[in-house]
Amino acid sequence: MKVRDIMTQPPQTCRLETDLATASRRMKENMCGTLAVLDKRGRVVGMVTDRDLAMSLGETTHPPAYIRVEEVMSASVHSCSPDEDVRRALARMAAFRLRRLPVVNSDGDVKGVLSIDDVILWGVDSHGISANELASALRSICAPQAALLEPA
Repeated sequence: MKVRDIMTQPPQTCRLETDLATASRRMKENMCGTLAVLDKRGRVVGMVTDRDLAMSLGETTHPPAYIRVEEVMSASVHSCSPDEDVRRALARMAAFRLRRLPVVNSDGDVKGVLSIDDVILWGVDSHGISANELASALRSICAPQAALLEPA
């Protein structure tokens, strides 16, 4: 099974200069929890989540309309390609403890987002991810940071 078979599309995006109020409205309107952040050339340079918004607003007295996405986004972006096997993408999600990966084609254009929800809803079947593979990935993604540092 390929990422393209289960990814969410079209991707919801914003720009580095987008303010948090606009980003929040976009997430609400599109019922999503993340936006791929694009630079001026339309390339993914970050991801901003609803949690990023909540945490940053809790730490400031500035109105959301005066804070740019660039200030709160995760700039370390791991991605996958539409033609990548879902197992390989899920392994990357587990390794980096990510719930979402932007799906980027060979030209660098964002084509969708692969979320753990997509894997759960559409990727677990006789031709996709096994229940054990999913459970293992979820354990890695959801484990408290301290649990990852303790010896087994």
